[in-house]
Amino acid sequence: MTGVLGPRRGYVVVLVALLAATAASVVHARRAPLTLRVMTRNLYLGANLDAIVKAKSLPEALNAVAAGWAQVQANDFPTRARAIAREIAIAKPDFVGFQEATLYRTQSPPDFTATPATTVALDYVAELRKALAARRLKYRFVAVAPWTDAELPAGSPATMDIRLTVRDALLVRVDEKLQVKRTVKTQYAATTPLFGGLVTAKRGYIYADATMAGRRFRVATTHLESFSDTAQVAQGQELGAVLSASKLPTVLLGDLNSRADRSGTPTHANLLALGFKDAWTEAHPNDVGLTCCHGDDLRAVGGPFYSRIDYVLLKNGFRAVAAGIVGRSPSDRIGGLWPSDHAGVWARLRLP
Repeated sequence: MTGVLGPRRGYVVVLVALLAATAASVVHARRAPLTLRVMTRNLYLGANLDAIVKAKSLPEALNAVAAGWAQVQANDFPTRARAIAREIAIAKPDFVGFQEATLYRTQSPPDFTATPATTVALDYVAELRKALAARRLKYRFVAVAPWTDAELPAGSPATMDIRLTVRDALLVRVDEKLQVKRTVKTQYAATTPLFGGLVTAKRGYIYADATMAGRRFRVATTHLESFSDTAQVAQGQELGAVLSASKLPTVLLGDLNSRADRSGTPTHANLLALGFKDAWTEAHPNDVGLTCCHGDDLRAVGGPFYSRIDYVLLKNGFRAVAAGIVGRSPSDRIGGLWPSDHAGVWARLRLP
């Protein structure tokens, strides 16, 4: 009997060992290190809205709308989109979080808000698609989220209505090994009334749950409020709570409108207190990494940058192994224009 059972026991031992080795190799494959490249890019509306928002009379506001629309056209996003595509071609990000991916629509003759303007005059997302295709870069927008939508006549007397829709967008590199499983778009509870409540500034966030090389992770993008510090802090708290509720390795891309030097709102510090890490600081601990801002007129050379408000933040395992800034050097200009009023930030991340 011993002679019979001995070989069987040996077979079982070998089989168990093979199964264990196979399981270990599967686990190892699932846990293989992941390298992910990301970028955040505020595209700029093309004009500063302060003159409109702070106008002391309706005629003053409407004249500011007309001046703003002229500035948008002079800042020529179709040309600037080519510069953004060039940045993407060089940095090769897997994900790009865009803020101010704007849509402008017009209507003539004007009727204020009686009938929403529907004639597309400038679509940043469409222009980016064209610029990426011209370089044969394979990317797709997995989410475009419209937040603030406002329409005002331009000029006093008015000649047309200008409708501004401020959007965030998430761009993903096309690769069969990179799969987006779902996307979520959510508007923040905190909003900001403007013009005595005639217009409401709305913001939100997008996130995508994805897999790459067998690893699951989340990438989010947002643009927090610039007209109200109170709303901005509340939005940051809402976003921090949502992203912290998941144990997925997470990357947050965005313009937080909160300075890293803590001279402004506490939003950046609040996110770090929740366990987020700042990719730029990890990669460049001795470099402040300023990202803001060129002047309103992108044709002007402008002065030096003065703040850092554009970020790549990491949570639940990601760490930054490299990071860089685009759109800050004179060589980044195209057709006499800066690509945006902000610089962009790219980072190469590692998930062990």
